[in-house]
This record gives sequence, C-alpha cells and structure tokens, in this order.
Amino acid sequence: MEIRYFGRGATAAEIKAYLDEWGFAVVRDWLDHEVVDDIGRDIRRYAERVVGLEMEFFGGGALKKVEGLAAKSAGVIDVMNDPILVELAEAFLGEDPLINATGGFVLEKGRRPQPLHHDDVLYKPFFPRIPGGPECMLNMMYAITDFTKENGATRMVPGSHLWPEGREPTDTDEVLDLEMPRGSFAIWLGSTWHGAGQNLTDTPRIGCEIGFNCGWLRPHENYQLLIPPGLARDMPLQVQEILGYKAHRGMLGCIEQRSPMEVFGFERRRSVRGVVQAETAKGVPPRELENAVRRYFSSDDRKIPNEAGRILAKLTKANDRHLAADRKEDRDMLEVVAETEARAMASYLEGAGLTAPIEALRRAGMN
Repeated sequence: MEIRYFGRGATAAEIKAYLDEWGFAVVRDWLDHEVVDDIGRDIRRYAERVVGLEMEFFGGGALKKVEGLAAKSAGVIDVMNDPILVELAEAFLGEDPLINATGGFVLEKGRRPQPLHHDDVLYKPFFPRIPGGPECMLNMMYAITDFTKENGATRMVPGSHLWPEGREPTDTDEVLDLEMPRGSFAIWLGSTWHGAGQNLTDTPRIGCEIGFNCGWLRPHENYQLLIPPGLARDMPLQVQEILGYKAHRGMLGCIEQRSPMEVFGFERRRSVRGVVQAETAKGVPPRELENAVRRYFSSDDRKIPNEAGRILAKLTKANDRHLAADRKEDRDMLEVVAETEARAMASYLEGAGLTAPIEALRRAGMN
C-alpha cells in the first residue's frame, strides 16, 4: 500500500478514520523545531548514562532507551499538553486515558531490526484480542531526527490490528517503513504489529515515544512517583489528568472518595465546596452548572476557551449518561461521575477568573 501522510491541518477524526482502517497513521511536521531540539537535548543528555539494551527484542545492543522521559524533559510535557493526543486516546480507549509510558529511543548502528510485535501484549491474557473490538493501548513516536529506511524508521504491518488471536507476520505480509522528517509523529494501535528497523548509518536515529492506556488499567510506568504532587501541581491541567491525578470517572484512583487533584490542592477548593459538592445545601446539580456555563459563553458571543470546552464536553457527557440510566444502581453511580466532572468545571472557571456562571448559581441558590 501507499502510505497517506497527514499534515498539520489534520483533525483527530481524519486520523482516527485512517487508524481504524490500517492500524497506524503518520502526521508530518507536527512539532515546532524548537520543541524538537529541546527534547533531543534531553534525550541525548540522559542517553549518555544508559547502556544499550542487549536483548534480541531491542536489536542486540543497538538501542538505548531513556525511561520516564516526562520526568526529565519539559519539552515532553509541552507535547503531552497537545489536545489532539487526548482526543485520539479517548477515541480509542474511552474517557480519562492515562499515560502508559514516555521514553527516548536512541537507535544506533545495529546488527538486526527489532522483531515485529504488538504493544498490547503487555496486558495479555487479561485483555483479549478481538479484531475490530476494544483497544487498550495507543502509542505515538515523535521523530526527533529524520526517520528513514536506512537509519531504522519504525516498521509497520498495515491492517494487522484486524488479525485474529494467534496470527503472526509471515514473509508474505507487507511491512512498511514509516519515513518522516523531524517534528513528525507516527501513531499506532496497541494491537498493530510493528517494530524498529535496523540502523545502517553511523548517525543515531532518535525518537520520543508517548503511550496511552485505558484509564482503568495500570500503566507501565508509575507517574505519581516519577512526577510527585509537588511537581505536578504546576503542570497544565490536561497533563495532570493523564498522569493519573484525576480519578477515573470519579471512582477509580480516589483518596477518601475524592480525586487526588482535589486532595493535593490542584483545584480551587472554594468553588468546589460552594457550588456542587453540597447539592442539598445549594440546590445546584451538575446539569444546572452545565447550563449556566453554556448560557454564559453563548451570551454576547463569548468565545469558549479550548480547555473550558473540553471540560464542558466531559460534564455534558456525564450528565447525559446520568439522565439516560434506567436502573437506580446505575443512576447512583453515574451521579458520582457527573458531580466529579462538575467540580472540575467549577474549579477551572474559578482558576481562570471566569466566575460569572458560578456567582449566578450562588445567587440563585440563596433565593
């Protein structure tokens, strides 16, 4: 097949459609070169202390891997704050996905390519392979240097995400070299067969991997230890969430029934307590908060910030699920989810200085 390359204007929906069909996609020239340079410097600095991995799986000593790169590179944090990452991860893995791992890969001149494999083997046998069914992982590889066939570009088996359990690549299966200039990224499903190529040049090929898994699965790397609360507190909200400081759907990863973001003071507590946590005291359920926010941004044609729009969409989804639930047990559980998303919405508004919707609800609650 001939690879279709996406550009900077690509939408998550376009990329997802291609992933659905082929199991991978390549987006060219996505990152600014300044960010690429920053990440490259950090990877090279740490790679100097790393010994090449001798296992056959890693090419027999040709690969140096810098683990936990998000804890070592501010540039990686910038990339993790890209909205399209979470939009794509949620499209395949469901809401509140988590960072599985971040790594810097330095592929030096080597004896052989990496064996073809699929990443979701990490969760076997607990997550069965169902062709065209649910996915549990999604990975991105950002080109810090140019990726070429000669220097070991990532190799991909198109359509292999649709293979049944037990099928493995043969010599008759097509294998593509994902060539791309620095600043581009390749993305693939956890079920897609792939592997690093063999570097035949004298110049290392450098990549930065960012991987996701479902929010209810334990990640490969423990980011609450790699990036403890004192460091995570000042990071962007999206980064805090995908590192695992937001409780999944308000119910998994809690501390005394609250999201770690609340417990560690990441969120503005005054709005949390005053608006939605005590619904009986104020009479302001999550749906009213959603409506108040919509009224505020629709009046006078105010432009809703991207972050606010993302949080509002999650609140709307939670409210709709709560309303549509048939069984009382489901309604009770989904009410917890809706209230969690409402607290996040209220916290964002207060932190951003957009207090008008909150104040309107407070006034209404006192009447």
